[in-house]
Amino acid sequence: MKNLFILFLLLYGLIAPSSLMASHIELKPCIQVSHCVREELNSERIDSSFENVKSIVENIPRTKIVESDGDYLHAEVTSRIMKYVDDLEISFLPENNNLIIRSESRVGDGDFGVNRKRVDLIINKLSEK
Repeated sequence: MKNLFILFLLLYGLIAPSSLMASHIELKPCIQVSHCVREELNSERIDSSFENVKSIVENIPRTKIVESDGDYLHAEVTSRIMKYVDDLEISFLPENNNLIIRSESRVGDGDFGVNRKRVDLIINKLSEK
Protein backbone atom coordinates (compact mmCIF):
# COMPACT_ATOMS: atom_id res chain seq x y z
CA MET A 1 0.00 0.00 0.00
CA LYS A 2 2.88 2.34 0.82
CA ASN A 3 4.48 1.67 -2.57
CA LEU A 4 1.19 2.36 -4.32
CA PHE A 5 0.90 5.71 -2.54
CA ILE A 6 4.46 6.69 -3.53
CA LEU A 7 3.78 5.66 -7.13
CA PHE A 8 0.61 7.77 -7.11
CA LEU A 9 2.54 10.81 -5.86
CA LEU A 10 5.23 10.39 -8.50
CA LEU A 11 2.69 10.05 -11.30
CA TYR A 12 0.66 12.97 -10.01
CA GLY A 13 3.82 15.11 -9.96
CA LEU A 14 4.46 14.29 -13.60
CA ILE A 15 0.88 14.91 -14.73
CA ALA A 16 -0.12 17.96 -12.67
CA PRO A 17 2.29 20.87 -13.09
CA SER A 18 3.53 22.41 -9.87
CA SER A 19 4.12 26.13 -9.39
CA LEU A 20 7.85 25.43 -9.22
CA MET A 21 7.84 23.82 -12.65
CA ALA A 22 5.36 26.23 -14.19
CA SER A 23 6.14 27.86 -17.47
CA HIS A 24 7.77 31.24 -17.21
CA ILE A 25 5.33 32.63 -19.73
CA GLU A 26 2.99 34.46 -17.36
CA LEU A 27 4.51 36.78 -14.79
CA LYS A 28 2.35 37.36 -11.75
CA PRO A 29 0.51 40.67 -11.47
CA CYS A 30 1.61 43.39 -9.07
CA ILE A 31 -0.16 43.16 -5.73
CA GLN A 32 1.14 46.41 -4.24
CA VAL A 33 1.56 48.94 -7.00
CA SER A 34 3.47 51.26 -4.67
CA HIS A 35 6.61 49.16 -5.18
CA CYS A 36 5.91 47.08 -8.28
CA VAL A 37 5.61 47.76 -12.01
CA ARG A 38 4.42 45.34 -14.70
CA GLU A 39 4.30 46.29 -18.37
CA GLU A 40 3.24 44.28 -21.41
CA LEU A 41 4.62 45.36 -24.76
CA ASN A 42 3.94 44.17 -28.25
CA SER A 43 7.39 43.24 -29.51
CA GLU A 44 6.48 43.99 -33.13
CA ARG A 45 6.72 47.67 -32.37
CA ILE A 46 10.05 47.20 -30.57
CA ASP A 47 12.02 45.29 -33.23
CA SER A 48 14.28 43.60 -30.72
CA SER A 49 15.28 40.05 -29.91
CA PHE A 50 15.39 38.56 -26.44
CA GLU A 51 19.20 38.62 -26.61
CA ASN A 52 19.02 42.42 -26.87
CA VAL A 53 16.86 42.46 -23.75
CA LYS A 54 19.44 40.33 -21.93
CA SER A 55 22.22 42.68 -23.05
CA ILE A 56 20.32 45.70 -21.74
CA VAL A 57 19.72 44.04 -18.37
CA GLU A 58 23.39 43.02 -18.08
CA ASN A 59 24.38 46.68 -18.44
CA ILE A 60 22.10 48.00 -15.69
CA PRO A 61 24.33 48.91 -12.70
CA ARG A 62 24.32 46.52 -9.71
CA THR A 63 22.29 43.92 -11.62
CA LYS A 64 22.95 40.19 -11.51
CA ILE A 65 21.09 37.75 -13.77
CA VAL A 66 20.16 34.74 -11.64
CA GLU A 67 18.14 32.80 -14.22
CA SER A 68 17.94 32.93 -17.98
CA ASP A 69 16.37 30.23 -20.10
CA GLY A 70 15.22 30.94 -23.61
CA ASP A 71 12.31 33.34 -23.24
CA TYR A 72 12.56 34.14 -19.51
CA LEU A 73 15.02 36.20 -17.50
CA HIS A 74 15.18 36.86 -13.76
CA ALA A 75 17.66 39.37 -12.36
CA GLU A 76 18.35 40.85 -8.94
CA VAL A 77 19.07 44.56 -8.73
CA THR A 78 20.74 45.86 -5.56
CA SER A 79 20.20 49.47 -4.46
CA ARG A 80 23.32 51.58 -4.17
CA ILE A 81 23.06 52.88 -0.61
CA MET A 82 20.75 50.64 1.43
CA LYS A 83 21.59 47.41 -0.49
CA TYR A 84 17.93 46.41 -0.90
CA VAL A 85 17.30 43.80 -3.57
CA ASP A 86 14.63 44.19 -6.24
CA ASP A 87 13.47 41.44 -8.57
CA LEU A 88 13.39 42.09 -12.31
CA GLU A 89 11.62 39.52 -14.48
CA ILE A 90 11.21 39.58 -18.24
CA SER A 91 9.25 37.04 -20.24
CA PHE A 92 8.68 36.81 -23.99
CA LEU A 93 5.51 35.22 -25.35
CA PRO A 94 6.35 34.30 -28.96
CA GLU A 95 2.83 33.16 -29.88
CA ASN A 96 1.45 36.70 -29.54
CA ASN A 97 4.72 38.72 -29.67
CA ASN A 98 4.31 40.07 -26.12
CA LEU A 99 7.20 41.08 -23.93
CA ILE A 100 6.31 41.28 -20.23
CA ILE A 101 8.58 43.23 -17.87
CA ARG A 102 8.04 43.12 -14.11
CA SER A 103 10.12 44.90 -11.48
CA GLU A 104 9.31 44.67 -7.76
CA SER A 105 10.94 45.62 -4.48
CA ARG A 106 11.23 42.75 -2.02
CA VAL A 107 10.81 44.91 1.09
CA GLY A 108 9.14 48.18 2.01
CA ASP A 109 5.95 49.98 1.14
CA GLY A 110 7.36 52.25 -1.54
CA ASP A 111 10.28 52.42 -3.93
CA PHE A 112 10.59 56.16 -4.71
CA GLY A 113 9.78 55.35 -8.35
CA VAL A 114 12.88 53.18 -8.88
CA ASN A 115 11.00 50.24 -10.42
CA ARG A 116 9.10 52.51 -12.83
CA LYS A 117 12.39 54.13 -13.90
CA ARG A 118 14.00 50.71 -14.40
CA VAL A 119 11.15 49.44 -16.60
CA ASP A 120 11.09 52.71 -18.56
CA LEU A 121 14.86 52.48 -19.08
CA ILE A 122 14.52 48.98 -20.57
CA ILE A 123 11.62 50.05 -22.81
CA ASN A 124 13.53 53.13 -24.02
CA LYS A 125 16.68 51.11 -24.74
CA LEU A 126 14.62 48.56 -26.70
CA SER A 127 13.05 51.35 -28.74
CA GLU A 128 16.51 52.72 -29.61
CA LYS A 129 17.78 49.44 -31.10
